[in-house]
Amino acid sequence: MQDITIEVDANTLENRTNITGNIYFMIDYYRYFPEHDWSDFVVIILSWWIKSYKGIMVSEVGRTYEFDFMDGTPTVFAKKINESQVEILFCEDGLQKVDFSGVFGIQQLRDSLLSASKKIIRGINRKQWSSKEIDELIHLTISLEKYPI
Repeated sequence: MQDITIEVDANTLENRTNITGNIYFMIDYYRYFPEHDWSDFVVIILSWWIKSYKGIMVSEVGRTYEFDFMDGTPTVFAKKINESQVEILFCEDGLQKVDFSGVFGIQQLRDSLLSASKKIIRGINRKQWSSKEIDELIHLTISLEKYPI
C-alpha cells in the first residue's frame, strides 16, 4: 500500500464569494495532485470529499466515487477494492488522461480527510468567518469523526 495525505494550508485562506485555500493530495511524500499548493474552493471541496468518503465506507466492493476539484479539470476516482483499501486514479481531463494511480488504505484516507478538515475549520474560526458552507463542513467533519469504522 502507498501513503496518501490531503494537504491544506490554513494560512492561504481567503474569503471572497467562497473560501479559497491550498488543497492537494500528497502521495508517498513526494507526488502531488493536481500540483503542490493548488488553490481551490477548499471548504466546498472538503465537504464533497467527506460525502464521497462516506459513500465508499457504506458501498459494496467495486463502487467508484469522485473526489472533484472546482478549478480546472483534475479529478480523483476512488474505487473500493476491499473493506480496507481503495484504488485511486489521479486524472487530468476526467478519465481522458490518468496521471498515476495507487492502492491506499481507507483508514489513512479517512484520517487525512479529518485532519485537513479540522485544520481548515480552526483557520476559519480564528478569522471568525461564517457561512452555510462552513456550517456544512463542520457538521460533516463531526459526522465523519463519529462514524463507526
